[in-house]
Amino acid sequence: MKLQINTTGAWKNVLEFDCTRAAEVEDAAASLSRAAGGLKLAVLDDDGTRRYLTTSGGFRALTGECAP
Repeated sequence: MKLQINTTGAWKNVLEFDCTRAAEVEDAAASLSRAAGGLKLAVLDDDGTRRYLTTSGGFRALTGECAP
């Protein structure tokens, strides 16, 4: 799995992590985003699904016109 950030219109990898650590990484990423004023973050799952950080602090896959 990969934590990604989008600051220039393209997703870039920040770090790779084992899926067993997903909850910890997602929680820390949400905290970092809040502290920085709202970073655009996503998690790229091993199956290729990108899950975006929502305003509520969770990561969720978006499809179609709703995807950022």
